[in-house]
Amino acid sequence: MVAVAGVLQLIAIHRTVVAPLLPALFAVLLSGTVAAAETIRVTLKNGDTINAELVPDESTDNLKVLMHPQLGRLEVSRDAIRPEKKPAAWTSSISAGVIGNNKDGENDITATFAATSTYKKDRNKLSLKGGYNYNTTRDGNDPFKVETDKGSATVRYERSLTRGLSLVTFADYHYDATNESSVNTVKGAIGFGVPLINSPTTQLTLSLGPAFQWGNGGSDCSTDSACGRTYPGASFSTELDWTPNPSFRISLNNNFSALAASELKPTNSFDATIKYFPSLSSKLFTSLQFLAIYNSIAKPEIDNTITGQVGYEF
Repeated sequence: MVAVAGVLQLIAIHRTVVAPLLPALFAVLLSGTVAAAETIRVTLKNGDTINAELVPDESTDNLKVLMHPQLGRLEVSRDAIRPEKKPAAWTSSISAGVIGNNKDGENDITATFAATSTYKKDRNKLSLKGGYNYNTTRDGNDPFKVETDKGSATVRYERSLTRGLSLVTFADYHYDATNESSVNTVKGAIGFGVPLINSPTTQLTLSLGPAFQWGNGGSDCSTDSACGRTYPGASFSTELDWTPNPSFRISLNNNFSALAASELKPTNSFDATIKYFPSLSSKLFTSLQFLAIYNSIAKPEIDNTITGQVGYEF
């Protein structure tokens, strides 16, 4: 019952955000059902390409029937088409950054590391992501003082059930050694997702379901009534992957949860990553990541991080 109450409260909180999107969503779904043909690109074995509308009712596995704006109706046999390369099931990347600064006797060292791995095949998608940030400073001959010592790890699994519905589950772990309460935080959720957009360049999924959160550790944990306890609740997540062009990749992830403590406790995490590939023939990239965490049952409640890194994709 507590989880159900959390879901209802979560829906009420997001009503003002989701409601304006519904007319546009229905318009997109309606237009998708009305359209009978889609524009595709066919690459022939001799290197020529054809951009035309596919006529699905007349096409078969061995023959594609196309409607070209200048050439009219075209029939292209399967033997004349260059086979498409199947994308690898696993895609991974690692990146890191180091910054050192010495000014007027003050020393500052920052190191960051991040790794991602995604498995996508058939109806399954598994995403693994982790990162670590460390910063230490020293004034003159004083001992070094740790200003930042935190990391995170995320596991997300999505399985398509139907064309418009998927099962989504995830687990997040956040570590921040400088927190006074809830140095370690674990959050998990399971629910159903709706893929609003699923195209080669854009994937947008919204998901909703019951959740839990546990936090422990810190100098004030023994006196904090919320520390060391597990709270049920509800979670609403948004995941967007967008490739505006081959050189840029943008990933946005937001998770909002309402926890059933003595009073309703909200938490939210927002992660935005921009990757830039200077050369399309190379797997090297530069990245900029912004991570914002609000946790009403931790001390401090707000934690924001911005990192720039250089990485390699494989």
